Amino acid sequence: MPTIAVKLDRFRADIMRDVTEKKKAIETKVDNKLAKDYEQQELQFLEDAYEIIQNGLKKIDKEKNEVISKTLMENKVKMLAKRKEIIDEAFNLARVKIEAYTKTEEYKTKLIQKIKEYMEFLGDGNYTIYINYKDKDLYKELHEAFPDQKIFIEKKHIEMLGGCKLLNTTTNVYLDDSYEKRLEAEEENFLQQCGLEINEKVGDQ
Repeated sequence: MPTIAVKLDRFRADIMRDVTEKKKAIETKVDNKLAKDYEQQELQFLEDAYEIIQNGLKKIDKEKNEVISKTLMENKVKMLAKRKEIIDEAFNLARVKIEAYTKTEEYKTKLIQKIKEYMEFLGDGNYTIYINYKDKDLYKELHEAFPDQKIFIEKKHIEMLGGCKLLNTTTNVYLDDSYEKRLEAEEENFLQQCGLEINEKVGDQ
């Protein structure tokens, strides 16, 4: 695509060529006795040429502004896409670190402690305690820690990442404190602060 400067040079060349041709035509038609009329016609022609030049410059400015606007929009879309990519990478790394943490003894101890705290908070009743599929090795210890409650291992395709879910079947009160739920909430807040939304199709116009 020709640059604006090249377009302007071509436009000026075309104008000057037209000026020269029309001037020659006028010179052949107007004799010396009509010099005054010729000058008036030449002045009118120059005014017309000036108007043509101004209109041409306006057209070039319009094209320039359109190019600038398109470039700014493309850059904004690229920036949003890159920002989303960086955020996704950060939270994917967080998931990897959290999963590594769930393999530690500290995690097991804190999980049992948290379940006790949540049960005290939710009140008396019968509970179903949901744990992550990858925490199935903790089933025995949780059953020993909460012998009167039902321990349920979530299905493999339901990603909890860690943590627990509790359902007080007596009062029908449910609490989701899975690590996946926490991370989703943090990600949503983070994206909103960055001016994006969860599942936003960056680049769509």
